[in-house]
Amino acid sequence: MHDDIGDIERANQRFRQVVEAAPTAMVMVNKAGIIEMVNTQTERIFGYSRVELLGQLIDILLPERFRQQHPHHRASFFSDLSPRAMGTGRDLYGRRKDGSEFPVEVGLNPIETDDGVKVLSAITDISARKRMEERFRQVVEAAPNAMVMVNKAGIIEMVNMQAERIFGYSRVELLGQPIDTLLPERFRHQHPHHRASFFSDLSPRAMGTGRDLYGRRKDGSEFPVEVGLNPIATDDGVKVLSAITDISARIKASAKLAEHRDELERSNKELATFAYVASHDLKSPLRGIFQISHWIEEDLNHGQMDAIPGHMSLLRGRLRRMENLLDDLLAYSRAGRLEGSVSQIELGKLAQTIFEMQTPPEGFTLEVAEDLPTFYTLATPLEQVLRNLFTNAIKHHDRSQGHIHLDARLANKQYYEFSVTDDGPGISPEYQERVYIMFQTLRPRDEVEGSGMGLALVKKIVEAYGGSTNIVSDGKRGCSIRFTWPINIEERLIRANPAEAKL
Repeated sequence: MHDDIGDIERANQRFRQVVEAAPTAMVMVNKAGIIEMVNTQTERIFGYSRVELLGQLIDILLPERFRQQHPHHRASFFSDLSPRAMGTGRDLYGRRKDGSEFPVEVGLNPIETDDGVKVLSAITDISARKRMEERFRQVVEAAPNAMVMVNKAGIIEMVNMQAERIFGYSRVELLGQPIDTLLPERFRHQHPHHRASFFSDLSPRAMGTGRDLYGRRKDGSEFPVEVGLNPIATDDGVKVLSAITDISARIKASAKLAEHRDELERSNKELATFAYVASHDLKSPLRGIFQISHWIEEDLNHGQMDAIPGHMSLLRGRLRRMENLLDDLLAYSRAGRLEGSVSQIELGKLAQTIFEMQTPPEGFTLEVAEDLPTFYTLATPLEQVLRNLFTNAIKHHDRSQGHIHLDARLANKQYYEFSVTDDGPGISPEYQERVYIMFQTLRPRDEVEGSGMGLALVKKIVEAYGGSTNIVSDGKRGCSIRFTWPINIEERLIRANPAEAKL
């Protein structure tokens, strides 16, 4: 009997030693909520001496606003005895002797004693952790990009102001929602797999490397994003903090840079072509003029006056060719500038006017389709294109009579496709790319009046406005030159030169 009492006493002593040595505040209360035991950590954390606490209601350690509810919570615990965390899902606070409050975590454990069941509470001061969490939240809130933290199930637990601004949702609308809310629907079925893959190999990384990523705003619109993923260890397990950057401006800038690069490449190619052919095409008329002047000099020396009018005619022809060539070079250098005033045109009437101004030879006619559009565009460059195509069709025709047909159709929502078709000799497929090069003609210059720049000029103008050209011909009879032209040219003008576009 004496040994049993001794064993119990030793067990109680060991229990007290364990409680005293615990790194957290330990408080044992009975069913009535009276404090029966505390340790040194309790004294240190709450600022009371042991004597001041023993025999007092546990409510002494609670803020006054929680004391009214505490008997109910205590009764609930005693009705279902099991170790548990107190106040799960709520912020808990302790109250020091001086009246100051501090955040706590509380673990409850039922203890069987000879005097009945007691509750041993392990109380941890989490002020330092709360300060760290608050600093973390401040850093996240101050981040220049959208920050979204999700748990392993993909549920959003934290967002910052930038996330609200970029995605158009309020914070309340996002918290507790699946991260899929911010994804386009076409990507949602893949996301659980990608999320599981990240959690299986936790390390900071860029999301979707090698793939184009998009976010989805509240209004349903999509925008390109870059996403950085970072694992964050918390008491509730590992979370993922996503840094989301809207790269719409960067994508537009890259596209604009690529457009400028392509334009520079085209300009360099044109310059190289010009340097290559100018030595021949510009010098050829000059050599002819020099040669003719030599003939005239010889005729004068030998008194052969009858030959001089013919040589003078040749001389004037060379000078006209030189003048035409220089005029065409000037027109080519100016072609495709994205400037000017937008006006409404009736394509059928415009085409007829242009054709008549060319004073076509008798026997040449123009037919325009009945359903040609009336729309707003830059009239001058479109006139240049049509004038060169009509002139080209007449100039290279192999008969004294010819027919030209102008037609149009919608190529897509952004462009019309116009076609100028003639019944001339056509262009063989192997030469169809060559005719777009400056100074190129398929017949000798003495047979065809012109610089060989008409189609090169057409191509440059059309491509400057985002269109394209192509030739349809079997090379035997007839040729159709087709080109696309923007339906809404105002947008292209604004993108190219917003300060000078006159809308």
